[in-house]
Order: sequence, then structure tokens, then C-alpha cells
Amino acid sequence: MKPIDGEKVPSSESEHAVASARLDPEAVVTEYFYLLEGVPPIDETPRELNETVRTLLELLTGAHAMALFYALFCEQRPLRFTELEAATGASPKVLSRRLKEFVEAGLVTRRSYDQSPPHVEYEPTTMAKELDPAFQFLFAWAARHDQLTGGLPE
Repeated sequence: MKPIDGEKVPSSESEHAVASARLDPEAVVTEYFYLLEGVPPIDETPRELNETVRTLLELLTGAHAMALFYALFCEQRPLRFTELEAATGASPKVLSRRLKEFVEAGLVTRRSYDQSPPHVEYEPTTMAKELDPAFQFLFAWAARHDQLTGGLPE
């Protein structure tokens, strides 16, 4: 998740929420405009895509999913299992299951290194990185509404 030019990269979740509220929407749209090329407006989009969107939302709303992608996007480097465990607060069993789901969905790459001791690293795929602008706008929206109302309406 990219800050406006000249701003430091946020180091904590609370700093990131404030930075996200100040995103330069024009820069985000310009940087990711290629994703919209050839895509019809939502009212002209085939209904069959609803299933794809539903599947994606189910993956992203599962336990620890947002924390996992938050860590992967903010660190901008491959992360080891223990780093993701610390960043998300997920139990090893839940984190392992979620990572397996994301690898199978093509959103996360798992890289295993044959060394002593062996280790595994995870990073978002190109397909997952295309979700970055959506995450940026979601975090900006949440930060904006949290700052204005003290939290989201119930």
C-alpha cells in the first residue's frame, strides 16, 4: 500500500490507517488504470462474474485474511511463516490453512528452501498485487469513517 509521494512508509497499523486516509486517489487510479482497460462498467458486466467476486470476498473475509494481506503488502518482501504468525495473531493451524487456501487460489506464492534449517517464504502473487488499490481504498474508507464517527455504524 503506497503512501503519497514524499511521505514515509507507515510502520504501524495505526500510522497506516492515517496514511491511508490521505491517499492520493488520482495517483492510485493512474498507477492501476491498466486494470480497468477493456472492462465494461459494472452495469454491463456479465452476471457470471458475481460468483468470482463472491468467491474472492469469501476468501478475503475469512479469519485473519486481512491481517495476512496487510502484512504481505506492507512489508513488500517475502515473509516467513513465523513472521506472518506474529503479524496476524493467527494460530499455526489457522494460518497454515489460510495460506494453503491463498496458494490454491493463486493469491500467494509459497517458496520452500532446501537448507538447514529448512524454511518457507510467502509473498503475494501478481494477481494478488492487483488487489492493492482495492485494499488502499478500503483502508482509506475505514480510516475516514473511523476518524469522523469514532467507528463504523452498526
